[in-house]
Amino acid sequence: MRIEETNFPPPVLDILKKELSILNPPQAAALNAGLLERKNIVVASPTASGKTMIAELAILKNFLASRGKAVYIVPLKALASEKYREFVGKYKKIGMKIAISIGDLDGNDTWLENYDLIIASNEKMDSLLRHEAKWVSNVSLVVCDEVHMLNDVSRGPTLEIVLTRMRDMCDAQFLALSATIKNAEEIAEWMKANLVKSDYRPVKLYYGVAYPDKEKMVLEYEGKGDFVLSESEPETALSRDVVARGKQALFFVSTRRSAEAAAERIAEAIHKHLGDEEKAQLKKISDEALHALPGPTKQCRRLSACLAKGAAFHHAGLVAAQRTIIEDNFRSGIIKILAATPTLAFGINLPAWRVYIRDVKRFSGYGSDYLPVLEVQQMCGRAGRPKYDTEGEAILVAKNSYEKNELKERYVYGEPEPIYSKLSVEPVLRMHVLALVASKATKSKYELSEFFEKTFFSHQYKDVDEVMKRVEKVIAELASYGFVETEKEPFMLPDFVPAFALDKDYKVQATRTGRRVSELYVDPASAFHIISNLKPRTDFEFLSVINKCMEMRPMLRVKKNEYEDLEKEIERFGITTPDVWDVDYEEFAALFKTSLMFNEWMNEASEEQMMEKFGIAPGELHVKINNAEWLLYAGRELALVLGRRSIANRMNRLRLRIKHGVKEELLRLVKLRGVGRVRARMLFRNGIKSAADIKNNFEKAENLLGKGVARQIMEEVKSQ
Repeated sequence: MRIEETNFPPPVLDILKKELSILNPPQAAALNAGLLERKNIVVASPTASGKTMIAELAILKNFLASRGKAVYIVPLKALASEKYREFVGKYKKIGMKIAISIGDLDGNDTWLENYDLIIASNEKMDSLLRHEAKWVSNVSLVVCDEVHMLNDVSRGPTLEIVLTRMRDMCDAQFLALSATIKNAEEIAEWMKANLVKSDYRPVKLYYGVAYPDKEKMVLEYEGKGDFVLSESEPETALSRDVVARGKQALFFVSTRRSAEAAAERIAEAIHKHLGDEEKAQLKKISDEALHALPGPTKQCRRLSACLAKGAAFHHAGLVAAQRTIIEDNFRSGIIKILAATPTLAFGINLPAWRVYIRDVKRFSGYGSDYLPVLEVQQMCGRAGRPKYDTEGEAILVAKNSYEKNELKERYVYGEPEPIYSKLSVEPVLRMHVLALVASKATKSKYELSEFFEKTFFSHQYKDVDEVMKRVEKVIAELASYGFVETEKEPFMLPDFVPAFALDKDYKVQATRTGRRVSELYVDPASAFHIISNLKPRTDFEFLSVINKCMEMRPMLRVKKNEYEDLEKEIERFGITTPDVWDVDYEEFAALFKTSLMFNEWMNEASEEQMMEKFGIAPGELHVKINNAEWLLYAGRELALVLGRRSIANRMNRLRLRIKHGVKEELLRLVKLRGVGRVRARMLFRNGIKSAADIKNNFEKAENLLGKGVARQIMEEVKSQ
């Protein structure tokens, strides 16, 4: 089917023709299934098979027909940002107003009502529904990217609730995009959608297994001839082969430490094969990555050294600026080999000619388990760049010829697992039941039952009673917290689960505090814990309060050689501890170490010092800072609801200190745009302690900060 047959007007066709002239099989099948006639569709096809273009065709039709808003829901913020940049680059020129909403979870973002296409993360869309954003009723198209994430314990329940609620609220077309999964028919049936299932890939993918044989590395492929490399170390052998061919590769390993070590070995192996121009480009991005933080850390120096030689590592320990540098320069072909943890496979689009996977097991707490077939296939799906390659290679790395056969059987010939709803997990239900009641989406136990009957869980197991038994317990728990009220005595006995009463008059409503907890997007158990501790405390004690919340898990692990130093710090703070033989002692030590880490940060320790003392990488540190800041914001808001203004002020001050990583004396300076913790301390040491001081001593500030920064700050001061 040619693109002209879509009957889009010439300006739109001109944009589409830059990418395709003929629709590929899944795209043509989606059109035949009613994509442009507002039919619900589930598309299950491999990575790089053109699923995003199917979504774009639906979005364009929705926009040109003036049907209403389109919402594009994705599981990760990074993926949302990528789609936003891509769609703005294409469709802004035809007048489509495109917005991205992935940030603040405490607002209804009324400004979004002026946009045609809204790209949001699962959690942000859930938050908007909790805040009863009025523009949601005008949504006429919902695109759900990576719908197989329903299977994910952490993200799946939120996605399931969002889809169920929006199907109730909107007269919308639903388009769900998925990797190849075993039970796509079941998801399509749940969504009352036509199923488009395809194994089409524009780039031929060859699966293979590599294993050492004496001093060589053997590569056995499915569908083409085998060959042998002249060295047995997988990282260096496979990487040198890739660079010699003028190609790129992704190397997946299980941990951050493994990714960094592998990148270093790869960098040493490939840099001799790079040209002078390539080395000059790499030197530039190496310097950018080194100075992404105010003071380079050991990790920054390690990354910079790898980049200078053509390789890099990618994991959650990097800060956002470094990840952007790596992603952009890998896409452009400057970085040749990228060693990454598996999370990269579920995020942004970074294809390579070859993908090789060394670690197919993950530590689960009870030993090492094989990764699911679906997860490995997601990694393999990154192989083959549609614009550059006619084929790609996905190589599993085995330790020996015996393991080679196991990997082939499991991953090359094996089928991906079916997707199962994870909605019945009680901690997850706790948040979502409160949200449904607080937003008045359900006003009684009967309506709760009606809602859960529409979920994927109920459809899959054909038994709403199973989830409703858990809902009974959750309601009792929320009532005990004071977050909901019922017209009858709630069931309080955890081991007594009565049959669910379909009593339309059995009302359930949120209290004022319960509504605020729901809006704040925190676990009700965490909110109750914070409320129970809203009393005069030291900053360190408040840190310990928030670090006990689920949102701060996992806490920092205490190594055996750290206990002696940690106990000295505990003594310095005068804190009473459990006895060392107490089963709670290890958890207490982890809690104390995590609180101590935040205490050091807000007393202006650098990222390098934090990494040296606490073993926490900058990216991980800033994730924890964001979580702590949000919990302290939630604590402030709950204190205000309960009329404890002085406690609210204390928590807000602590929140700002953690956000900026400064002592209290610098808070007046860091609130100025362009003044971070380093500049604020420099100004303070030179007698400039507030915006007024900058105004009165502008020449001095200019000498300290430079003309450009000082003038920018001066303009802000004048506008206040």
